[in-house]
Amino acid sequence: MKVQVLILLATTLAISCSLSEKEVFVESGSAAVLPCVVHTFNAHSSAVHWKKAVGNELKTVWRRDRSGLEFRPVGRGPRAHCPQPNFGMGDYSLHIEGVRVEDGGMYYCIVEGKEGNTANVKVILRVVRVAFSPTEVVEGNDLTITCSITPQPGSMVTTWELNGSQEPSRTSIQTLKRSNVSQKESGIWSCLVRRRTSEEVQLKASASLQVKGILNPKNNPTVVYAEVGSSVTLPCIFSGELISDTWKKVSTTTSLSVSLPPSFKTSSGPVVTQWDRSVYIDTVEEADQGMYKCAGQMKSADGKGVSVERNIQLVIAQIQRSSRSGQLTLTCDISDTNQVTQYEWLRLDNGENATNTLTPLQKSTSKVFTIPKGEANNLGGWVCRFYSHERLLGNATYHQEMMSSLKGQNESGSSKKVITVIGLSLLLMLVLLILLQIYKNHRRKKMIMQYPAMETIVHLASNERERRERCTSREKALKASCSADMTSTSV
Repeated sequence: MKVQVLILLATTLAISCSLSEKEVFVESGSAAVLPCVVHTFNAHSSAVHWKKAVGNELKTVWRRDRSGLEFRPVGRGPRAHCPQPNFGMGDYSLHIEGVRVEDGGMYYCIVEGKEGNTANVKVILRVVRVAFSPTEVVEGNDLTITCSITPQPGSMVTTWELNGSQEPSRTSIQTLKRSNVSQKESGIWSCLVRRRTSEEVQLKASASLQVKGILNPKNNPTVVYAEVGSSVTLPCIFSGELISDTWKKVSTTTSLSVSLPPSFKTSSGPVVTQWDRSVYIDTVEEADQGMYKCAGQMKSADGKGVSVERNIQLVIAQIQRSSRSGQLTLTCDISDTNQVTQYEWLRLDNGENATNTLTPLQKSTSKVFTIPKGEANNLGGWVCRFYSHERLLGNATYHQEMMSSLKGQNESGSSKKVITVIGLSLLLMLVLLILLQIYKNHRRKKMIMQYPAMETIVHLASNERERRERCTSREKALKASCSADMTSTSV
């Protein structure tokens, strides 16, 4: 044992007397190139020997003698090799494919020329790896993220990034801890390694983290905006196999969950994944606003059920119309304005070929817009957009053409109702008059029937009166005829 140690120390001293030490950083799983460039020898007649320090021994990684015969250690496979076409340029670099953590350490490149001259190069390979514990993470669990460097240097600094954004933490921390993990921790975690005396990043190692739970929406609670009369989807997409899932509406008065209204249906649109449990409404109404809960039981690695849920608030928007002193005013009515910071009003103009043009008119913190008198009869409409500090939240539209049509229909309907009422009144009066006349005739007949002789007298009197009237008419006619004859005779 002592002899082996002495031989290792002697070899190390002999090698170190040649060239200075080089350092290579590589990410676990990628390819590494350990540089060894010597231009002083005949490349085609040189012997190359790559060794690695393993404990107290130097083990051969790759070797080629002067005859061109190549030697590889048993069990390492083809992962490590030296491309021989590069030897003509004096490049004896060692290439390692699919670097593993155990590949990290000190390597020695020994090149022997034909005349027995020797060149030595020492290279330190540092393997950087990002790992998660536990490997399967579920929402609500605790998480540890580690950036390991093998072998560990003494003067290196590490920083962290998530999806390209730097994480607020102390720069020298190689281990991060997160409690109550959510979907915000999902994504690409990167460990940036640099020297303490330099801002230059030596290596950036990354790993992807998938948190099991509800992929969409990520935030809990989350808010969805919809215009009254439009359709809307409340998303709920799980990341894996479900044991059970439910949708409920949370009562605002009792904080208890109740069943979904009949207007909610299972999403019929394109299914994003087989674990898509989103629901949608064809036509949003005012009563649909409120808080909804999507919950599910998911299978974990140990086979147990894990509960995950999302609270989704549906906020509705609509434009209310009012008129004062002939001035038309529109109000952008939103059921919850906690996130709204600004309103924008635009005029909607209908063009040819079903094209629409939006013209900005007002942008402020006021949700009220007074329509100029000259534009009150615009056949298009007006649009209200509402924003938060970061983004557009939603919009609502007031259709002037549709409202005018509805107004005309209402007026036409009122006129028809008036005509109908008048007609029915006249018909009722006519029926009453007929019934009154029938009643009078019935009364008179009833009274006459009590006195038959009187009925005969009345009948005879009526006949006599009619006879006299006929006679009087005849006499008048005869007198007129006689007077005409006398007049003609005297002439």
